[in-house]
Amino acid sequence: MDTPDEGSARDTGRALYASPPMVTRTILIVTAVAFLAELIPALDLVHRLGFVPALTLEQPWRILTVALVHEEPNPFHLLANMIGLFFFGSFVERALGRVKFLLIYLLGTVGGSAMVLVLADPFSRDWVTHHIGASGAVFAIIGVLLVPSRCLDRNIVGVVAFVALNFGYGFLVEGVSWQAHLGGLLTGFVLGCAGLLGPQWSRSLVFSLTALALMVLMAAGGAWRMFGLGL
Repeated sequence: MDTPDEGSARDTGRALYASPPMVTRTILIVTAVAFLAELIPALDLVHRLGFVPALTLEQPWRILTVALVHEEPNPFHLLANMIGLFFFGSFVERALGRVKFLLIYLLGTVGGSAMVLVLADPFSRDWVTHHIGASGAVFAIIGVLLVPSRCLDRNIVGVVAFVALNFGYGFLVEGVSWQAHLGGLLTGFVLGCAGLLGPQWSRSLVFSLTALALMVLMAAGGAWRMFGLGL
């Protein structure tokens, strides 16, 4: 859908992709099902899937599975993240497309875990605590919305309010780390700049190269942290 006077729908941000945000909906469903599964004591999903810096080398999949588990049985933590995903994720997915959005969500999760790993003190409780939640991924989506681009016709006040509330929640609740929020936010902002700024024809290439560079940087930071400590 194009607007003759102002450019394409993707450029203006006023009439984004007409297709439904399928990736956002799928993530919502999968995360909700995972939360219900958490309520089954025998599965012990929080301890199996939560990110623990001390277990990074032994169980590296936790850097991603952390996004599936939330504080339970109180659903507030889950709802806070899923509300942000529903409203902001749907918008970003329509603006950037499904593939880029999924990459932002996954790399935001990894970026959050990487920041926890790099900043956690090996002699502190953070090093062995189960960090949980999709906050890193959701904050990556928020990071995209902070990009200074006219391609996004967003309510910046709502975005900033969400960031402030969730950062505050992260400082108050054990296991919900501000480090993951920060890592996800920075990851999303960098990827958002790559996908929304610069000439239209080069954005996909720049986005792909930036995503690759971020993965290398995260891996290098994690390796430096783990092997630098002799772990």
